[in-house]
Amino acid sequence: MKNNINIEVDTYNDRIVAYFPTVNDEEVTQLLELKRQYRPSKIIVYVVQAYVTFFIQKGYEIEGKIIGFFNGIDGFVISYFSNKERKTSKEIDEQHKIVSAVHQIQHIPTLPPLEEDYALQIANIHDAKGLVQLYQTVFQKYPTKIFDEDYVKKVMNDDYFFVIIKHRGKIVSAASAMINNYRSAEITDCATDPTYRGKQFLLHIITKLEQELINRNVYYAYSLTRALSAGMNVTIKRLGYEYGGKLINNCIISTGYEDMCVWSKPLR
Repeated sequence: MKNNINIEVDTYNDRIVAYFPTVNDEEVTQLLELKRQYRPSKIIVYVVQAYVTFFIQKGYEIEGKIIGFFNGIDGFVISYFSNKERKTSKEIDEQHKIVSAVHQIQHIPTLPPLEEDYALQIANIHDAKGLVQLYQTVFQKYPTKIFDEDYVKKVMNDDYFFVIIKHRGKIVSAASAMINNYRSAEITDCATDPTYRGKQFLLHIITKLEQELINRNVYYAYSLTRALSAGMNVTIKRLGYEYGGKLINNCIISTGYEDMCVWSKPLR
């Protein structure tokens, strides 16, 4: 449910997400009213640095930073937790090991060649069924409706597009770019069929997404990666993204609420 372009009520993930490049009394009042109405266990607000202190004084905590999020101005992700359970990370030792190891990974200067018989392309609505099949294979749960073919067809547009790799007509890897109202884009919906892992497909897919974003005059990209996914964090680090923090129990993915690492970079 979207109440306006700045505040989203996400009941599935028991959260409210707000985007405030500026802060005024009307927006703050609306956020408080939605908090009272829905009583979410987490509120997430994206703000510029000038308003960070304002929210910290109201009990929020800084969780992440995204380069260039607001039309080239850095965005800060600050969160309010209503209960201890939502605020507590799970498998923190394993997460620490992964993040520590990922920080040692170097940027890859050139991509490895894509093997023959694999085609890299922008998806169209005729690929929706194959995308759904891929996501159902990879994920048990997901924070958006990508298991619904009609939903995938509906959301495909100039501001939300998918890049895929096909092998003999079958989609074996995919990711998307979602351009927001502030001319930055989230790299998301990343998945590779388990049978085809180890071929570094997402390096090619994300690079293609970045090229397409530049063609659409979008010059800042970010990604929220599962903290427990070593492979995805390694991939994004190899492509030159900068680590910007961790969002605790951010959304439901795979088996339940998971922490997400924040990565971002300028595209030029």
